[in-house]
Amino acid sequence: MEGEKAPLWRIFGAVVGVWLPNWIGFLSFTVALTLLLWSVGLAGIAGWLPFIGHLTPAITVGALGAVIGARISDTIVSHWGLYSLGYRPNPGLKSTPLYILEAVFVLVSFWKGLSLAPHAAGWGFACGAGFFILVLPILAALRIIVLPWQRARWKRWEPLPAWTID
Repeated sequence: MEGEKAPLWRIFGAVVGVWLPNWIGFLSFTVALTLLLWSVGLAGIAGWLPFIGHLTPAITVGALGAVIGARISDTIVSHWGLYSLGYRPNPGLKSTPLYILEAVFVLVSFWKGLSLAPHAAGWGFACGAGFFILVLPILAALRIIVLPWQRARWKRWEPLPAWTID
């Protein structure tokens, strides 16, 4: 996932002042995130996962809730929120209407199934939302733990720091 000037992981890292090596950023923000979202979507829509097989209805409903929570929190926290705070460019901002449409589509299409296990749907929503809410705090913790990765934080309303561009 490349941004307009820098990879996505560098843009998020700049907000908290941490530089991620490209191999870690690519593996976590591109490969792992894609596999995780595909797995959660497959679990929620098909009720089945490779190597695991059929899932219980509660896990399936929880996965649907997680898809909805993830899409909404990704939109609000990672994109609209950062943009409104002055962190620009935000390369994913243009795709956020599709995230919201997807969340509404899943909610409407699977309402009957979601209503069969509302607690599981709620927990799934919280887990999906929490995943995207925790991205910046986890990156901030990395800044403290891995001292060589510390960089100057991106100042709001200013251009992307030069250290983010490869």
